[in-house]
Amino acid sequence: MRADSNRLLGSAGLVLVTAGVILYGILYTSGWVALIPMLIGLVMTIVSLASGYRSATSEGSRRSARYSLSAGLSVIVMAAILVFLQTLSYRHNRSFDLTHNRRFSLAPQTDKLLAGLPTDVTITAFYKEASQERILLQDLLSAFRARSPRVAYLLIDPDRDPVAARRYGVTRTGIVFIESGDASERLEQPSEERLVNAIARVAGGSSPQICFLTGHGEKSISETGSHGYSALREALQLENYEARELLAVGADSIPADCDIIVIAGPQQDILQRERNMLFDYLITGGRALFLLDPMTEIPNIEMILAGYGIRIGKDIVVDRYGKLLAGNYLTPVVNRYGAHPITEGFRQFTFFPQARSILVARQTPEGLSTTALCSTNEEAYAETDLAALLEGHTSFDPEEDRKGPLNLAAAAELELGTVVAPDAATPAEDFPHAALLRSRIVVFGDSDFAVNTNLRLSGNRDLIMNTLSWLVEADDLIAIRPVDMFYQPVLISARQGRAVFWISVVAMPALVVAIGFATVARKRFVD
Repeated sequence: MRADSNRLLGSAGLVLVTAGVILYGILYTSGWVALIPMLIGLVMTIVSLASGYRSATSEGSRRSARYSLSAGLSVIVMAAILVFLQTLSYRHNRSFDLTHNRRFSLAPQTDKLLAGLPTDVTITAFYKEASQERILLQDLLSAFRARSPRVAYLLIDPDRDPVAARRYGVTRTGIVFIESGDASERLEQPSEERLVNAIARVAGGSSPQICFLTGHGEKSISETGSHGYSALREALQLENYEARELLAVGADSIPADCDIIVIAGPQQDILQRERNMLFDYLITGGRALFLLDPMTEIPNIEMILAGYGIRIGKDIVVDRYGKLLAGNYLTPVVNRYGAHPITEGFRQFTFFPQARSILVARQTPEGLSTTALCSTNEEAYAETDLAALLEGHTSFDPEEDRKGPLNLAAAAELELGTVVAPDAATPAEDFPHAALLRSRIVVFGDSDFAVNTNLRLSGNRDLIMNTLSWLVEADDLIAIRPVDMFYQPVLISARQGRAVFWISVVAMPALVVAIGFATVARKRFVD
């Protein structure tokens, strides 16, 4: 009877040890609570083995008891090894993202922003205990916390903690609150991009003002159609920018709260009065972004650009790779980028539907630096015979046209002097808060690359958002944005498209039909 009790005790102990190891592997964050079944099982196993060894009377039973004791010790050692490995993996874990677009890794922009957080940020999320959305969000917030100790998060089930839900005014799940000091923001359906931009807003203070000039046929940030800029306005709002339209005609000056002036695809030139206003704005440290389409005469804008060592070509860029990747020759495809903070680490293609070339001065005066941002391949050329192009004819003329690589964008920075406090008696070079006043502009030979239908195409959005971040000196936002795992357009050439059609629509069904006929014919022949 006693032997049966020992065997039962030992079996129960082994079951508890196994269950304890499994529970600890799943619930290791619960601490010692997850180890209780394993500890009880180990005690039961040891008691069973020791009792069996003491009660052994014959040499055979002692030998059997020794074997059992050895097996029990092996179980104990194995359990200790598993606990040690689990603890080691928890404290020194590493993960590897092998997906093509790094969809399960934090984006470089997220890394940069979290690493430079100036204040503590608390994220409170309301989700059901076992929901899949909660698990995914917890993984993301854990990655945020691992990147920055300034980030803290709390996941609350509103059914289990109704007091907290009532305090935040939450009546349903899927709501996230981001708080820093007195600033707070509420999000629904949070993604990495929405979360990190909300963090930037609550931790960053005031929002830069982006003013889009109107009155000359420019693209509108209110237009939701295919050629509007409403998607760009939404992208700006996500990254803590305020976008508004500005009608400068009749004004005395550019408003002082405009951090950037954007001139996007004007169909007519600005007035001389507006040109003088822009000059005054820029020479006092203003920032401007020019998105200039081909076949428009804009001499007043060209005068402004000339002061920064930039000229715009009287041409349209023709690129045979545009036919392969974008469907037409008038959409240059760019994968060459200059050495500049805007394009640092940039490895994505960008597409510019109907672009003009940008010419950059090789030598500039002291205090002015001008850099080409992106260039076409050698196969592209700048077509100057616009009349023939409008009739559908184009060919490279070595006497009139310019061969690639051609610049499609350029950035310039002009140093204007050192600014100190008005009442500072200390020389500027010794004044600790002296600031170098800079004027910055960026010029693109196209405005259509940022319209609603093209903004999310490959690297277009990152390029224009990096440009705006550089203009306002928000260096922590100059990076590649989080990828949209559900928006991944596949670009194929016309030949590849035909191959896909013939294989999937013609060849594979024909093969199935042929196999069917062969099977029927074989069956009849055998019968």
